[in-house]
Amino acid sequence: CFNTRKIHDICRGLCLQSVREARASLFLWRSEGKKERIKMGKSKLLKKIHSAAINYQKHLAGRTFLYVYGDRYVEIVFKSSSFLHLTGVKTNLKAKAFFLHAKKKKGLRPSEVMFDKTHPYDLAERKINHLENLYKVTCTNVMIATEIVTITAIYKIGVTNFQFVLLCGPNRDKTGTLIDDCLVPYSFRVEDISTSRFEELYEVKYIFSKQTNEKSYSTVTYKSEDSISDLPDNIREKVKNI
Repeated sequence: CFNTRKIHDICRGLCLQSVREARASLFLWRSEGKKERIKMGKSKLLKKIHSAAINYQKHLAGRTFLYVYGDRYVEIVFKSSSFLHLTGVKTNLKAKAFFLHAKKKKGLRPSEVMFDKTHPYDLAERKINHLENLYKVTCTNVMIATEIVTITAIYKIGVTNFQFVLLCGPNRDKTGTLIDDCLVPYSFRVEDISTSRFEELYEVKYIFSKQTNEKSYSTVTYKSEDSISDLPDNIREKVKNI
């Protein structure tokens, strides 16, 4: 007679083996599909990085912006070396070299842009799709958020238009020594900032601009009020050329 239990165990084993093989095949299919998607998408990303780098050079690199909110202010320095961190990609290039390559048409090679668990493709793609418009936080209506908490860090200041957030921290040199009281861009996030993740939110009244090596601000890039005569003395001293 047939051993029904043995037959059942054999069938069950074959089913489990089939499930495992199916899962393995599905994982391999998804992995290969993602690799192909990244390969095809990378060329588009390189073009978008180039466009973003052109705008960064035109509007931001080498400039400092003074944001006035209430009776307070914050100064943000845009360095060429900050651009790489805002893209979300991994590279073997130094930050300044990456920016130099990115500014040139077809200057970045596909082999110079990589992705991993720390620099996932999907996140970088989302950032790069908006990076070309980053300069708009220096010349349009924005808000200042303080003490923004993320999974990886706490940022002193965030500038947001509620579509994306520019997160900033202390301006330090290569050795980690504090250079001045200005802040520099640390991270760029495409998200509506959550009310549970910051301390305070302030409306920006004025944004002033200057070349970083200049002493005083010479340009108004945004204002919500007609006159700057009501600015506190410590701020007026910084914009006395206007």
